[in-house]
Amino acid sequence: MTKLSILIPAYNEEKTIKEVINEVLKTPLRNIKKEIIIVDDFSTDGTKNILKKIRNKSVKIFFHEKNLGT
Repeated sequence: MTKLSILIPAYNEEKTIKEVINEVLKTPLRNIKKEIIIVDDFSTDGTKNILKKIRNKSVKIFFHEKNLGT
């Protein structure tokens, strides 16, 4: 089976991150396994707390220890 990795960068996305993840999760792909990778770039709003509550084997979450954006 083919696997598709979907990368979602996040920085202060408290208002939209749940909706984005849910839309990606519910999008059907025939014979393709989804792997969702979220990288939080040291958000300062509630994004980190929202991401910490996600319990889905298809979603991998990584947190930067400082903002690396420019």
